[in-house]
Amino acid sequence: MSDIDGVERSSPRLRIATLNVRNTADRWRQRRELLVAQLVELRPDVIGVQELRRRPSQVRWITRRLNQSLSLDEPPYRYHSTGKAGLWGLWEGIALLSRLPIVARGSLDLGGEHRVANWVRVRLVDGTLLEVHNSHLSSREERLRDEQARLIIDHLTTRGETPTLLVGDLNAGPASSTLRVLGERFRSAYALVNGEEPRKTWPTALRPDVTHGRVIDYILVDDHLEVVDAWLTFDRPASSDPTLFPSDHVGIAATVRVRPR
Repeated sequence: MSDIDGVERSSPRLRIATLNVRNTADRWRQRRELLVAQLVELRPDVIGVQELRRRPSQVRWITRRLNQSLSLDEPPYRYHSTGKAGLWGLWEGIALLSRLPIVARGSLDLGGEHRVANWVRVRLVDGTLLEVHNSHLSSREERLRDEQARLIIDHLTTRGETPTLLVGDLNAGPASSTLRVLGERFRSAYALVNGEEPRKTWPTALRPDVTHGRVIDYILVDDHLEVVDAWLTFDRPASSDPTLFPSDHVGIAATVRVRPR
């Protein structure tokens, strides 16, 4: 983007995040206000959320509590929620929350384990359009995850040249074939900034029954985007209980901006 004198100007910076909230399992009524407090502190422009209880609507509750905590001059968050495919959609789904204007939205059936992806196209303050895609891939089978990743990549070839991010719980490690498929278009925001992925994104001490840690959560960016910073978030326990975290996952956050064309 250039100004009237031909001098290049930077696109506005955006804060993007992702978090698997573990639906209403594992002490949800105790941890839900902790989650909201750290979400208010983070104030992402767009966040992808996975493992959401559909009935009653967990994303509606989170969005309402988040908006209640904002000042009157801040734009409220809106959400785009998608249930899992088939009857599983009555139980669980994923969502994107945005405080930027949503100008288009959609979803994609990924097949296998009732998995889905969803997306929003948002308008930045300078008029630039950005798409954020969100997914929760298969937890059981690498072959199926690879197929789901391929479906996402193939879908994105129909979306034009709009700058695009993919966020979510991909249930795949950094060296997996699934990340190689997604690497045809995307790069990890965290690894770009920090030189490597974090030690783990799952589990937190909320799950003392799990003894091994893994990196399975990502913010992935395409070449139209510059990553300014990236860090772990939703990673602090309650002050009164070191085992009570917002979720059994930690989140990823990143500051990005659209590269000048």
